[in-house]
Amino acid sequence: MTNRRKLTDIHKKRLKILEPQLVKAINEKNLKEASNVISDLQYMLKPIGQITKLIQYKNWLFELALDLENYSLAEQGFIGNRKLVNKNTRIYLEATTLLAICYLRTNEYEKSKPLISEVLRNDKVIKTERTRQIFKKTIIERFDEEVSLYSIREGFIPKFDIDQIQNEAGIFVATKTEEDIYKYLGSSVPQKTKNLLFDIDNFSKNQLSYEERKFLPSPTELINNESTGKTLFSSLKRVIYNSICDPNSEIYKAWYSNGLSVVLDKKYIAGAVVASLTSLGIGLKALAVSAVALIIRFGLDVYCEHYKPTGIMESRKL
Repeated sequence: MTNRRKLTDIHKKRLKILEPQLVKAINEKNLKEASNVISDLQYMLKPIGQITKLIQYKNWLFELALDLENYSLAEQGFIGNRKLVNKNTRIYLEATTLLAICYLRTNEYEKSKPLISEVLRNDKVIKTERTRQIFKKTIIERFDEEVSLYSIREGFIPKFDIDQIQNEAGIFVATKTEEDIYKYLGSSVPQKTKNLLFDIDNFSKNQLSYEERKFLPSPTELINNESTGKTLFSSLKRVIYNSICDPNSEIYKAWYSNGLSVVLDKKYIAGAVVASLTSLGIGLKALAVSAVALIIRFGLDVYCEHYKPTGIMESRKL
């Protein structure tokens, strides 16, 4: 193995060029360009033994592959990254978390469990107890969201009637409370998904100490209709956020320029939600109707502020 050497001024100048290129490619979800930048980074960093820094960049790349549903690349990437860094490092913990998510998305639940255990039982990486508790709570919520959304995929391209979705959502906005909508959505979730949600949440929380568990809702609470509805609605943010919250998107511009009436008239929100569910192969009409109703009720400003998705690597600043 090459001995680790310090970055020279030349290396640092090169990183100032390559890092923004990687960020841009990640933000634009351009896997090919991100891979090209990673190749340049590897060519520079590997010969001087800067493996940990290189693996950090590669975690970004493979998280992008995961989000683009290139599961084979993501899986092999995270497996490889885990082999190259110390187990008691944040980079290892991130790669392990992302590999667990990869298996949850591909319904390989038994493969995910040892990784979930490894992440939640590690008390050496995050030193501060309060920060560690917040991290574990957030990670468990993320695992729950992944299970709730990806377990309802049906393996075929569903067909939605956008007019019907919007009309029913409009009735919900006028006649139901937020609690009612969440309960309706939760009651529409297949029992198989609720069973899986209970299983993964219960397994995850059993990795924690009693003191950590007592501050979290029980798995039984999680699968009541309202809680399940909230979890599933929250999970949807990862696939619809950019299409409705990007300031350059047609929906966002119409909302802030012309108000709700134009957005509803053109069925922008219903169209975005339906397109996202269709791309995932999810045909649960109750999710489409509930999501549209809740987004309209919240308003784009509130929804975009409170439901912005965060990636595992996002807290890392390149």
